[in-house]
Amino acid sequence: MLSTFIDYKTIVNDLPKTLNRTASQGASKREIQYFQDHIGQVKTVDDFIGNNRLFTFAMKAFGLDDMTYAKAFMKKVLQGEPDMNGRVLADRLQDSRYRDFAAAFSFRAFGEDPNSTTTSPDPELQKLIDEYAGAKTTPQERKAAYDAQTVRDIKYFQDSAPYVRSIDDVIEDSKFEDIVRTAVGLPPRSDDDDDYTRARQIEAKVDAAAFKDPEQFRHLVDSFTAGRFENRKAIVDPYYRPPGTYADSDAEIGKLTQYFQAKMSAVYSSKDIAADPVLTGFVLSTLGISAGAAAKSTDALASLIDSKIKVTSLRDPKTLSQFIDRFKMKRGEARETVVDAYVRQTLETDSGNENEGVRLALYFQRKAGSINSPYGFLADPALAQVVRTTLGLPPETAKSSIESQARLIERKIDISSLKDPEKLDQFIKRFTLMWDAQNNPATSPALSFLGAADSSLDTDLLVRLQSIRLGGR
Repeated sequence: MLSTFIDYKTIVNDLPKTLNRTASQGASKREIQYFQDHIGQVKTVDDFIGNNRLFTFAMKAFGLDDMTYAKAFMKKVLQGEPDMNGRVLADRLQDSRYRDFAAAFSFRAFGEDPNSTTTSPDPELQKLIDEYAGAKTTPQERKAAYDAQTVRDIKYFQDSAPYVRSIDDVIEDSKFEDIVRTAVGLPPRSDDDDDYTRARQIEAKVDAAAFKDPEQFRHLVDSFTAGRFENRKAIVDPYYRPPGTYADSDAEIGKLTQYFQAKMSAVYSSKDIAADPVLTGFVLSTLGISAGAAAKSTDALASLIDSKIKVTSLRDPKTLSQFIDRFKMKRGEARETVVDAYVRQTLETDSGNENEGVRLALYFQRKAGSINSPYGFLADPALAQVVRTTLGLPPETAKSSIESQARLIERKIDISSLKDPEKLDQFIKRFTLMWDAQNNPATSPALSFLGAADSSLDTDLLVRLQSIRLGGR
């Protein structure tokens, strides 16, 4: 057996090639193909957990294969139902693997349930809620009412047009102005614009004489009708995903895409998007913006969206189609991320079958850069084992209080330095040296990395070497 460090370096020196070789192995290749072929067909959390092959693949990808048997527990993690304090199970667990798993495979409810009833202890407010609930209609009923309003607007437009002598007359009648703006392709009136600005916007599109000319006016009526018909697409039920429904199933992605496409016909600004949580989530995901940005105020969120995309460009069918394709591509990339994680876990597991120290070194190399405090190490048994081994701490140390262990790690390790690949490599080198000294004393050429002239150094001396603060100069 070679030293642990040499085995480790052999793998990481050309990691992409090593991962490709692992992915192309017969068993791995078959499992990857099965995952890619079937994950999109999952509709519910029971479908997911009930497909043992698929569920096992996903659990292994996140290093949770030893918990595959705990299906009832994992179902609670995935559904993300909040407790009395509004916290979900995955967030209450110290191990970040559960949070990562729940984020990758979301079965949490999303959107407003159109069938739910809202209650309030305030009688007056409850009266308003009851009136609103009683006024709920189906999309077909709303479309019929919308079409009837279109007919009334056309009649009003025709009756009022003979009295228009200038564009200023248009501005004086808000209802007439709204009709004209739709007819000439302008967005709805904005409270930020004064009368003069709105008049110039309309004047740039149509001359006042058009309201007197039969042919030009007929064209305006036709344009208004077409505009209303296009905006009619926005009359759809709110997007709602019940708890236990897989967010990234092919069916759910299709449903979400249809909702987005229909609603965008009535979107004229980033504020329109920020006002709808579903549209916001769709846009943020497509633009690669963290979902945490949705917690911003409406104005801040709108400003962020404006900095990334010109929202009015999405009213163009071709641009909208390209944006939706980009959204679907992002969802596909998320699935490939799970595959990549599975391949990496398989590599680490296979390496551990030969040398557990190599598995720990590979795992530490992958995770250390995301750790920001000693508690991050202590919350993960594998990371904690690497740290204790590197510091030469006896196993009994793990029985002391978390606070005392954290203080010890903070004194001995410059955690921020582990984000530097070179210093991380030095840390892992020290770990493999200590690992071989404790577990493979007969094969410890790694001692030479610390300048040892021979292999007569004992473990006690190695422990004393660790008195140097790791990660520093």
